[in-house]
Amino acid sequence: MESLDLCLPMALSELNLLEQYKLNTLVHHWHDVVGAVIASHAQIVDIKPPLVIISADTSMWMQELQMQKRRIIEEINNYYGREIIEDIRFIMRRQSYVKAEENKGLSIPDTPVPDKNIDFDSIVLSEDDVKAIDRSLENTDDEKLKVAFRKIQITRRKKEIYLERCGYHRCHRCGMHMQSKKDVCPTCEYEMHREHIKAIKAVIRKYPYIKYSDCQAFIECTFIHFAEAMRECIYFYLDKIYKGSINRCHMYMAAMLITHKKQDELTEQHVINLCNKYRSKFLAEEEQRKIDALNGILEK
Repeated sequence: MESLDLCLPMALSELNLLEQYKLNTLVHHWHDVVGAVIASHAQIVDIKPPLVIISADTSMWMQELQMQKRRIIEEINNYYGREIIEDIRFIMRRQSYVKAEENKGLSIPDTPVPDKNIDFDSIVLSEDDVKAIDRSLENTDDEKLKVAFRKIQITRRKKEIYLERCGYHRCHRCGMHMQSKKDVCPTCEYEMHREHIKAIKAVIRKYPYIKYSDCQAFIECTFIHFAEAMRECIYFYLDKIYKGSINRCHMYMAAMLITHKKQDELTEQHVINLCNKYRSKFLAEEEQRKIDALNGILEK
């Protein structure tokens, strides 16, 4: 008897599927590769080296992913152990209601599926709802305007009742209707996350040599969030160095962030050597990308 670990690669190799199988393992380890926050809002659609297609939950997440594109490519290649991904194409995830008959066996019992055409006449408002609407219009003197506003508010309230029947609830932060079991919608979740990361980055910029254990005295955060904030700060200053900056502040900030040493613990030569090391590494990678791209064109 041979173990499945040995049989599976052999069988996939015979079917010429082994390479694709290895590539697709990224989907199952996506959470570990990019982190829990990104993985919950960005999913892999397709992997076709040198390109990966990733879908984003919202336009805000699309923008965030574009900003972190270089890092994500680096993390993916680190996972594979070789430079096989060169670019990422981001797309918006399609979010549309699915007809009930197409979702048999998957829908929650007794939970209606939202329809584009709502029968508002079948929804009756309670007396409290009607009184609340009337109270909100007490200061409107124009009768025509009052009738129009009343009709709009009644329709809006009926829509809310309909969505609540379909299992929707309001986001505790922005009030938007959503079906997720979470208290806040994806957009608010992202905004809250970014606000937290910005607060951590403010501490790191003030104390660039700080470590996670010391950071807890200034702001409560997880190690994952601290690492994300630290990584963004490092990338910010390294990007300036990559582009040729010889600003002393930029160089010392990058050195302190990377080494976790205070300014008086670093010598001028140490800082220069460190920045030159990262700058030369970046230039070498850029040159190699150009060579690979040229070779690809010549092969075609």
